[in-house]
Amino acid sequence: MSAVRWGVLTTARIAQDRFLPAMQKARNAAVSAISSPSGRAADVAARFGIPTVYTSHEELLADPSIEAVYLPFPNGLHAKWIVEAAEAGKDILCEKPLVGSLEDYALVVEACERNGVSLMEAFMYRFHPQHQKVREFIDAGRIGQVVSMHARFHFVMDRSQGDVRLQTGLEGGAVNDVGCYAIDIMNMVMGRLPSSVYAKGTSPTDHVETSVAAILDYDGVLGTFDCGFEGPRTNTFQIIGTKGQITLDKAFDPDPGDPARVTVSLRDGSTEVFDIAEDPFKVEIERFSVWARNAGHEVVHRELTEQNLAVRLAIQESLASGLPRNVEPVHPVEHHLLQEQ
Repeated sequence: MSAVRWGVLTTARIAQDRFLPAMQKARNAAVSAISSPSGRAADVAARFGIPTVYTSHEELLADPSIEAVYLPFPNGLHAKWIVEAAEAGKDILCEKPLVGSLEDYALVVEACERNGVSLMEAFMYRFHPQHQKVREFIDAGRIGQVVSMHARFHFVMDRSQGDVRLQTGLEGGAVNDVGCYAIDIMNMVMGRLPSSVYAKGTSPTDHVETSVAAILDYDGVLGTFDCGFEGPRTNTFQIIGTKGQITLDKAFDPDPGDPARVTVSLRDGSTEVFDIAEDPFKVEIERFSVWARNAGHEVVHRELTEQNLAVRLAIQESLASGLPRNVEPVHPVEHHLLQEQ
């Protein structure tokens, strides 16, 4: 298969630090163009050997040679550019979280279905093989029945540059930036939504929550997470079972060259350690490139995307009210029809 020709919209930090270096290692994909109205695209293109530079995103989307696009915009701009890319007939890999409202989700799903393009929320961590190992252990009953899950994702944010994740109106905040990983992995382990959530957050100097803790009730299994922009850097996940526990020391953002460690500790005192190295961005790019060429056009991992949105909406309600909130499943088609009535 010839390499899928990608376009990258914006010169966002995540594109430069992780996506473009991973693209250089991908076996079935290549970046053909990058766009930015800021004037920085030429420098980025020179660094990564990208042949075409556009000074507007619209020009890139109009390029008929581009098959798939990567959208690392601020969260609040995702829906607009997903629709623009869909209208241009491009398959779309959009940074997480995909959107922040039912209205926007219905909008982007309708645009992608109408234009026959694939859409995927870029939770790159799912593609790290450590999570396949965890699934194998759970399915094999190594730790017995799952009792509880606990996730942490923190880092120190440099606020001197006016980070977009702290700006109101762009759907930033700790839950949308890092808490969404914890939500996603617990939904993935359980294979279903929690019935309710309870969250508390702090926002000492900003208009968005910069530190959040939450309880997710899976009716017999409790999940907890805490996340924030205060540090120290940590991204861990632990699954407690009746016979043992599984601990991931770099669950969500392992560096490409460093192994992620999976530790299985059993009730009899025995321990097994597995060090697994991979660049999840590279695997994500390769998998989506295959889907873009060969699969039926769809929202890839649609159930997980809808579950994540449902939980985030309930958490935002809980943060606003100070009370537990039930989690309501997302039904984008029904919501879209209601909006038209």
